Amino acid sequence: MEESKKGAQSPSVEDLKNKGNECVKDGKFIEAVLHYTQAIKMDPNNYVLYSNRSFAFLKLDQHYLSLQDANETVRLQPQWAKGYFRRAEVEAASELYDEALISYTRALQLDPHNTKLMESIKNISETQKKKYRDSQNIMWICSCVGLIFGIVIVILDYSLTKTPTLSNPFSMVAFSMALSGIGWMAGKAATMMGSSPGKSLLPPEDLGVNNDDSKEKDTPTEKKKYSKAQARHRYKQGKL
Repeated sequence: MEESKKGAQSPSVEDLKNKGNECVKDGKFIEAVLHYTQAIKMDPNNYVLYSNRSFAFLKLDQHYLSLQDANETVRLQPQWAKGYFRRAEVEAASELYDEALISYTRALQLDPHNTKLMESIKNISETQKKKYRDSQNIMWICSCVGLIFGIVIVILDYSLTKTPTLSNPFSMVAFSMALSGIGWMAGKAATMMGSSPGKSLLPPEDLGVNNDDSKEKDTPTEKKKYSKAQARHRYKQGKL
């Protein structure tokens, strides 16, 4: 009987962490999250568990949840370099390169001999430079397209119409330059839209919580509206 009771005992935090680690090695990230979550319920101040779960969430492309766990890791143990590394990895995956560079740098300050962190900082810096060059190229291309489009319109207007709208050379140049400027702004807007993080850092839409039920419980029941005659009648009967 005693042996069966021992076998029926719930797993320890260390057991659950080891199971989660094994699942990560096998690529079973959902199962790993479940093991880590169960362990965190038993030991909510264990920063290593949050770090491990952050990694598993990142592998599942759950950037929002991964970042939450990385931030919790840093909060619980601000002197642990790996916590900042975890956060930097999520930020880099979410294309938040400035934030990622700060997190990588903070991790390197705590672990100055870590070659992996040095390589990560180098890679993220190169990615930033490439992204800047690409955005500049897009803006110049859009500007040139706008200029060419403006010149074509001016030529067609001058050659195909009896009374050209743009007959003055100054107005022709100004019109072409204006379209070039519009193209440049369109290119800048496109690069800004492309640089903003997508939906990866938005909270999950469905967390299994029925908000409608909670609203019904929290909000008081509205009083039924009556006409003046009905209200006077109910008042006489003592119902109001």
